[in-house]
Amino acid sequence: MKWLKVFSVFIILHAVLWAGAHTFRTLNPTVVLVGVDTSFSLKPQFPAMQAWIEAYEAEARYESISIVTDKSAIGPLGDISSRQSIFRTAFGRSSAEDFETYNAMDANKRVLLSDGSFDVSGWDTVTFN
Repeated sequence: MKWLKVFSVFIILHAVLWAGAHTFRTLNPTVVLVGVDTSFSLKPQFPAMQAWIEAYEAEARYESISIVTDKSAIGPLGDISSRQSIFRTAFGRSSAEDFETYNAMDANKRVLLSDGSFDVSGWDTVTFN
């Protein structure tokens, strides 16, 4: 009977610790900034980029994702009414300077979706060719 009491204590302790960790991570999510290169040369890759964003969002538990492009800051991914609006403009070329302006934004992680033709310091680059 003693083993049942000890086992019950461990189960209750585990449940309390899990609930505490879940509550903490929900109230303090990791802020992820996803930069999307919307240059004209990447227009054929827009569906693949959108699929990558959707897959990342599906696996991003306890993360707050914000979207920026080389032309403007769009905002939190959950507040975007149409995901196609991320790719609404495709003209010109992008450069590292376009995304370095977003380094001032508060984020724990920065991911750049691009063709890999330039590198931005502090950003993890996912290449689409």
